[in-house]
Amino acid sequence: MTKLLTAVALTAFALVPVGCNQSPQGGAPGTDNSFKLTGGTIPNAIKQGDTESVKITLDRGKNFHQTVKLDAKGSDKVHATLDRTTVKDGESPDVNVKIHPADDAPAGDYKVTVTGTPDTGSPTNLELTVKVTQK
Repeated sequence: MTKLLTAVALTAFALVPVGCNQSPQGGAPGTDNSFKLTGGTIPNAIKQGDTESVKITLDRGKNFHQTVKLDAKGSDKVHATLDRTTVKDGESPDVNVKIHPADDAPAGDYKVTVTGTPDTGSPTNLELTVKVTQK
């Protein structure tokens, strides 16, 4: 009986998705007039002076049709830029964030924050953690 319960528990654990890289809801949270930002695969490490891209997706609720303005902020040694700064209803929801550590950025973990601000309602933030390594 113990082995069966252990097997059932392990199987259930294996089916639980690992934490997803998502923001809280923005717009009108808790309704279908909201949105969230979802981060794609973050590189394991980015070398000093290199540039890597991470795809961000704007996931819209069924009734969310607003334009969302996007902004990306890194630190003074890890720069973040977006390939576009607005996502209108009906456009592709995917935006690339280019992350570029400076040549002299110390090795370590850094936060990059992408903020989505709708025309009306609450903004939301997606935090990405990037690891910078030496060349």
